[in-house]
Amino acid sequence: MKFRFTLIVLFFMALLFIIASSYTWAQNLPKVPGTDNDIWASPQSRTTEGRYRSNADDFIRPDTHTSVRFDKWFGMAAFMYWGNYNYNPLATLGFATKANDLYIGAFYSGDFWTAAPANNRTEQVPNAVPAGGIAGKRYNVYNNINISPYNVNNVAVLLGFADMGVRITYRTNFQIFSEKDIVFQNQLYKSYHTENGYIAPQIAWAFSKDLISGKGVRPYAAIDLVFDRSYLKTETNGDDNAGNSGEKIGRSANVFSPALSLGLGSYHFYNQDGFRGSFDVDYTFNLKIYDNEYSYVENGKYKTGKFNGTYDNPATINYMGRSYFTNTLTPSVAGSWSKERLALRFKLNLPLTLSVEEASAMMLDDSNLVKGNGNSDKTTTFTFRPDVRLAMQYKIIPDKLNLNVGARIQASAMDLVTIERNYYNNKGERVIPLSQKIYQNDYNPQGRSIASRFHIGPTFYLTENFWVEATTGVSNAFGENAIEVFAEGGLFSFGSILVCLKF
Repeated sequence: MKFRFTLIVLFFMALLFIIASSYTWAQNLPKVPGTDNDIWASPQSRTTEGRYRSNADDFIRPDTHTSVRFDKWFGMAAFMYWGNYNYNPLATLGFATKANDLYIGAFYSGDFWTAAPANNRTEQVPNAVPAGGIAGKRYNVYNNINISPYNVNNVAVLLGFADMGVRITYRTNFQIFSEKDIVFQNQLYKSYHTENGYIAPQIAWAFSKDLISGKGVRPYAAIDLVFDRSYLKTETNGDDNAGNSGEKIGRSANVFSPALSLGLGSYHFYNQDGFRGSFDVDYTFNLKIYDNEYSYVENGKYKTGKFNGTYDNPATINYMGRSYFTNTLTPSVAGSWSKERLALRFKLNLPLTLSVEEASAMMLDDSNLVKGNGNSDKTTTFTFRPDVRLAMQYKIIPDKLNLNVGARIQASAMDLVTIERNYYNNKGERVIPLSQKIYQNDYNPQGRSIASRFHIGPTFYLTENFWVEATTGVSNAFGENAIEVFAEGGLFSFGSILVCLKF
């Protein structure tokens, strides 16, 4: 037993020191890139802030798929409206089955590409001959080119075997427009290529059996590869308005974010009289890599160079050299208690984050980008932002109807910020008198002040193999109006509904 435990500790420590990380709680389906929102959580889990999951969550988690009991197959379908994310309503489908000792789970959530922007064109002779064009020739004329990434599509496949699970997830809202010989805004383009949105695969692994009998511990690891695209490259038919020809970079702000998540998988340190206490710890390391392009002119022709930064504002020629990484260590304590019809749970998260970001104003010097005409900042931020999640489940009719209630209180982020600032003039020279070191203590940063949420929703067990979950309109967040149970968005309106079957 001691030898086995030593191997477990060594294994986990080895994982902990791998350099590259992701998002905590990797057993869940991963986050929507750039947000704190999971791509999927059942209505019961969403209502209770993740404290009471259902089979609709567990069937696609590497660590808990073995808890989904069925003989032949498990299936679920759900509807959820994500209006506050600028997305259309989402449909969610899930299926799981077994082939001998192999568990197979599949998941889809999205709008089936219905929110993909349409770019309509008219084939016509333009009213005015565009520069470089031919009088009387018909062209494809675009009044608008839209690549807004409002659609969302997520796919996941989970394989379970040998007391572990491996899941591959693919998330995307990526949009691309690439056409040749078009007229747009009275300009004839030989080629017009633009991209926007993210492409985000993930692979997650976890033990699906407790490594310490009666004490839990199911270590996990997950690798995210988030490719965030924002790019525009055009070539006019003939010289452009500046009298130059060739392919010109209009926007290049692509970011590659490799990441790895690591976690202990919950150690149960107390279990007596209906109460169980657990301890957990998660670690993340996230890196951002900037590899972008810019244009410069050589003998009347546009040439392309590369740099580690972003170029996203052609109107002001805003080149910024960038680098970024962050580490987050999140110890947490959780507890659960149940007696007869009532069950209570809580979890206290204590995330500690250290991030380092460098941003330097750049200017074009012949064919090269150099620091100049602005600040060069190295910002180191230490953040502490605890939050507590509370949940209650009451069995109104045992085995038939449960009432789920959840709340979350998140404290203001407490930041300690150090900025090492240097200034470079328009000659690319460092100006020593303007160099400085800035210290900031921010206990109420914009967008990260105190927050609270409240939700309520039922679970109906129509039969042993058929049940329905819902999140009602009775919910509230800090700063919103009072709850109105009988008004629109009240107790009998539903923001999400789930139907599950198993046989």
